[in-house]
Amino acid sequence: MLKISDFAQLSRISPKTLRLYDRLGLLKPATVDRQNNYRYYSASQLPRLNRILVFKELGFSLEQISKLLDDNLSVSEIRGMLRLKQLELEQKLAEDVARLNKVTIRLQELEQEKSMSNYEIILKPVKSQLVAGTLGVVPDFDNCTSIIEKLFDRVYGYVFSQGIKNVGSGINVYHETKLRDKHIPLEVIVPISHTIPNDDRQTPSVWVYELPEVETMACVVHHGSFDSLGNAYCSLLEWVEKYGYQIAGSTREVYLHYEREGDPNQYVTEIQIPVEKVTN
Repeated sequence: MLKISDFAQLSRISPKTLRLYDRLGLLKPATVDRQNNYRYYSASQLPRLNRILVFKELGFSLEQISKLLDDNLSVSEIRGMLRLKQLELEQKLAEDVARLNKVTIRLQELEQEKSMSNYEIILKPVKSQLVAGTLGVVPDFDNCTSIIEKLFDRVYGYVFSQGIKNVGSGINVYHETKLRDKHIPLEVIVPISHTIPNDDRQTPSVWVYELPEVETMACVVHHGSFDSLGNAYCSLLEWVEKYGYQIAGSTREVYLHYEREGDPNQYVTEIQIPVEKVTN
């Protein structure tokens, strides 16, 4: 019989780890001295300990290892657990490779530009939300603010007339995925708290619907005047192409902070573009 310290040295793990395995039932001592509670192990227990260490090295939790060591577990069940672990590790590897690629690209950007970009692009899911909206067309991006404001006035006016007081940030949606410089169709929408009837009395009408969720939205926040919003768009579109994505839906502009006749330098706008990975 070997004392716990000798067995630990032989197996190259700490006595503390052996005590943990004892408490969890993974590896009980061969015998315990009743007088002093000293633990003693047998050399014949090394194969079981080595199996524990192998499974641990493969990334299994101690709880999972306990199941793997179960004598009643069939070979097919063990094979199934190993395959699940294989899939888990492959997924993690793919995520790590993607993260490594992003780090590499960021390093290349710093080497080329010698400074950090003013824009940080993130990917996030966007939940569905109940909205009221109306359609419009603007002649171009340089002459659109007054038209968009009138469209929002129509929607806000109708929503408030229906007794809704709490609304979310206004959103401008460009449903066409192809970029246009002239006669640009758009939809202005306002998130609302509960359903109200559609308004068909005016043209264009205001209707209520559920704006669908987007699983992967590439987003960037722009601080400042709408006149420089194009810089944020350029950074976002360059990022989408650089990281192997493609546009997969309608672009949204969320006006997080906007005050009519306010200081344009204080505007905060989030641009959201649905994306998906480019498949070869």
